[in-house]
Amino acid sequence: MTQRFKKELETLTDVILQIRKSRVEHSQLINTNNLKKFELIITNHIIPLIKNSSMIIGRSGCSLNYYSNELAVIHDPKKRIFIQILFYPYGQSKITLGVNAPFLQFAYSPVKENIKVTTKISLKSDEGPVKIDEIEINNFVQAKIDKYILSFFRDTVKYNA
Repeated sequence: MTQRFKKELETLTDVILQIRKSRVEHSQLINTNNLKKFELIITNHIIPLIKNSSMIIGRSGCSLNYYSNELAVIHDPKKRIFIQILFYPYGQSKITLGVNAPFLQFAYSPVKENIKVTTKISLKSDEGPVKIDEIEINNFVQAKIDKYILSFFRDTVKYNA
């Protein structure tokens, strides 16, 4: 790496840091208690539920996985935080499905202070996700999570069997 290249890259990095700093200063109105509440829901309920469910579903040759960006708030406090539950039906590997796996997603928006629930159960089409519900964070309880996840499992098994 040449000195000139390095200097230009450092200058660009400084610009990015300034932009991020100004965003953080403007985002102090975001309720971090609700954000922490959603992160606790992910960590203490959804992830353990998916891990336990995966062991049971695994008996049928299907599998589950999850993906979360819950640490993204460190970089951008206004960024939507989500957990996506991926369902891999029998005969479909994680490698071949890629992004086409059926999924259920819970996404918390710090700006709107609500959770958007979306799903995609079709394995065979390129259709986009469908919004199921938008829930205020204070109305989002464990029973609702369980209901959405169980309904997602039922619909995915029926549709992709």
